[in-house]
Amino acid sequence: MRQGGVWITIAPPWNVMQEGDISNDPSACEEILGDLGTPFETARARGMLCENWINRLSSMLVGSSIIANAIMEDYNVLARREEETIQLRAEAEAMTETWVASAGLKQVHSLAKLPSDERKSWREACATRNEKLFRVRQELNNLKAANAALLKEKVVVEAAAKEAEARGA
Repeated sequence: MRQGGVWITIAPPWNVMQEGDISNDPSACEEILGDLGTPFETARARGMLCENWINRLSSMLVGSSIIANAIMEDYNVLARREEETIQLRAEAEAMTETWVASAGLKQVHSLAKLPSDERKSWREACATRNEKLFRVRQELNNLKAANAALLKEKVVVEAAAKEAEARGA
């Protein structure tokens, strides 16, 4: 502590410090810690008693350890939640696969349970529909061919008309 421009060394209340420790050299401490605060903070700190410094440092250390413990707990909670999420996602995928498989199996069973007459009528209905679609496709192809022929005939007629017009002129 500094009083009247003279440093007075007060032994700390703990026995951790040893004689070769830099904290026992007030000029080294002043040099190291001198630029850590604003001029106002530095002037205020110089007026404090050593016990007040120790109390402030202890409070800061306790506060830091509480915050560090809270942060570590948050990380642990996040890690547990991530593991739970991964596990739930894997279970959901397994359930989805089970549901898909069971739905497909149910459909196969329901088709297999259809009486043979119903399957026969279903096949006939499909065949009738396929024939109808085939006929419509054939008719469409025939109409396309007729349209192409008409377009060719139109070109020929237009060419003949132009030629006749050219002769008449």
